[in-house]
Amino acid sequence: MDYFKKTGIVAGLITLFSLTVFGQGNTVFNTGMNELKAFSIQEFIDNDFTTVSAYSYTINEKGKLKKDSLLLYRQECDIFQNRLFGTNSSIVYQTSGPSFRTWYEFETYFDDKGQVIKNIRTPKNIEKKVEFGATTYNEISNETEYEYDDLNRLLKETYRIIDHYYSISKYTKDTFHLHSIQSPKIYEYFYNSDNQTIRRYYTVDSTRYLKTKSYDPEKKSDAVRCSYCHSRHLNVEWKYNSDKQLIEWISYTRENKIHTKRNYFYDDKQRLATQIDSTGWYHTTKKPYWRLITTTQYSDTGKIVTKTYNIEEEINFSQIVEYQDASGNVIKQCYVYSDNTEECATHSFFYDENKLVKKEDILLKGDIRTTEYYYNEKGFLIEESQKINQKLTQLIRYYYE
Repeated sequence: MDYFKKTGIVAGLITLFSLTVFGQGNTVFNTGMNELKAFSIQEFIDNDFTTVSAYSYTINEKGKLKKDSLLLYRQECDIFQNRLFGTNSSIVYQTSGPSFRTWYEFETYFDDKGQVIKNIRTPKNIEKKVEFGATTYNEISNETEYEYDDLNRLLKETYRIIDHYYSISKYTKDTFHLHSIQSPKIYEYFYNSDNQTIRRYYTVDSTRYLKTKSYDPEKKSDAVRCSYCHSRHLNVEWKYNSDKQLIEWISYTRENKIHTKRNYFYDDKQRLATQIDSTGWYHTTKKPYWRLITTTQYSDTGKIVTKTYNIEEEINFSQIVEYQDASGNVIKQCYVYSDNTEECATHSFFYDENKLVKKEDILLKGDIRTTEYYYNEKGFLIEESQKINQKLTQLIRYYYE
């Protein structure tokens, strides 16, 4: 079972698809992820775990801890089916209204080489509506399947929404059921002789309705619908130099026009020095323009990454300057505005035997946020507490069973 030591293969467990909904002046954005650790199958086996979970605890306005807790995630392992499964959550933000947490169930399947072959995510909250004399609701799952070649390279990625729609009559109690696979999105990858990705193609297939007791697709002319189909086209292209370094990234529209470019330039030590992002290549009435230039300065103690934004992007600042230590931690971040004023936040990291035990952030407005980490005798994180200006604001505890 050593192939499960590839810990990177479970990163997708904590990612949900981003969702933006516009309506009635309100924008809803699902963060789609949290920063909680996802364990690999091999870690479950090595540590004799059956379940790993995390709970947050309620803090009152005075910074005092209450007894009630809220599940953030639960992860379990089924070694006989090469499967990880459980419950996870993400934060939804609204421009008009408070943020809230939403939960979903997940399953991730692996092949015998430890590669992810299928991800399934199903929202736990089902909204039912009563209208026109019927109760209606949808049971939806998001499924992604992955295919690989003999060199373990990703060849194909297919994402689909599986929708079961139900309508229950208030009067007869009869149930109408529709089962559909909605607009599958297909990505195909191609590689050069150095195993570097060089092209990605994109297709949006037809929505298909499957047979249920209420619906027979063989008797319906609209069982296959193509209102959102896109034919297969080049989506992204990668180009490299003779040193096998990425020098250009290009995205395309479905009309095969260039949309966006990223160009990469290196210093005499073959380190990335400058990245130029440009867009608008698809316009017919005006020229493309650069939107972001990222420069990196290196030293023995870390590096400084400066992002300079084009004023056409209509953002509040013209630059972001990040100072990173030798481990890649951002220890200072400054926002430079168009009038050359700046606001900075600083970040300090404290370690004990190579484990992060404390992080202190001085935020843009001067508030001090302190996060402390506690571990058990095996080195696993068991508690994470956060204070702002010495007032407790967040507490997360981790459990291993």
